Order: sequence, then structure tokens, then C-alpha cells
Amino acid sequence: MAYLEFSTKDEALLRADQEGILQNYWYHRTNEQGVKNETGTRYKTYPELTASDTWVLNVTDYTLTEEETDACLDTVTLHEYPV
Repeated sequence: MAYLEFSTKDEALLRADQEGILQNYWYHRTNEQGVKNETGTRYKTYPELTASDTWVLNVTDYTLTEEETDACLDTVTLHEYPV
């Protein structure tokens, strides 16, 4: 898998939103009246908290820039939540 790491959840969500727009997911479309949908699929993947308190996106199937490809991590350690 390929992951991009972000300092904040908001930064990761911004990137996830960009991919949703690129994929033309329903949430990002407008209807015949030009009104934006606010339901339906928005993100391809959702950010996950790491053990080091950063945020990662699984970008395995994303369209990445060369810079993003170079910055990808192969493995990450996710935060473990108590059961």
C-alpha cells in the first residue's frame, strides 16, 4: 500500500476531497439547477491517525503527482484505540 502523511486531519481531508473531485464522486457534482450535492460518496479513502499522532491517507489507487509519489510511505503504524 501507499500512504501520504499529513500533520493534521484537515490537511489529509483536503487531499481526500481533491481526489473525490477528480473521481467525479456524487458529493462533488452539481444538479441541473447548478446546486452542489451534499450527499453521496465524497472521499476515496478517509484519513487515519498514526501512532506518532500524524495523519495518513491510503493513496494506493489515487492519481498522484510526482512529488506525492516520491513522498509515499510503504508502511505506517496506526494509532491503537483501547478496546
